[in-house]
Amino acid sequence: MNTTKLLLATLGGAIASWLCGWLIYGMVLMGPMKEAMTDGAKAIMKPDGTESMILYFVSSLFFALLLAYIYERWGNIRTMQTGAMAGAIIGILFAMSIDTGIMAGSDMFNSHMVLVYDAMGYLVMGGVTGAVVGWILGYNRQ
Repeated sequence: MNTTKLLLATLGGAIASWLCGWLIYGMVLMGPMKEAMTDGAKAIMKPDGTESMILYFVSSLFFALLLAYIYERWGNIRTMQTGAMAGAIIGILFAMSIDTGIMAGSDMFNSHMVLVYDAMGYLVMGGVTGAVVGWILGYNRQ
């Protein structure tokens, strides 16, 4: 396993994931996701503007590392296209797993539409992040 490539792909993927998360969840889906939240869920949310961008980036680092490790160690994924396809699949499955678990044990959401919003958000975010990770892993590789 090429550790340098793994770390570079993780960093590049984290930047892509963080930017996609900001665009998708911070702009496009912010309204629909807030509408689907219960009053209890809204009560525990940080006020707008007080969220931790550093922790959002750390979250993106872990997601990018997950993809980079799978691609490098087991998947032999080295192109943007295969990276995007695998990232989209992993992303949507990841979101569905987390969201159904949250919905099973809490009353955070009024609507099952949050599954659709989050699944589509992670499909796109996973695809973009996976494309970047795959490209970096395959870049200038002998």
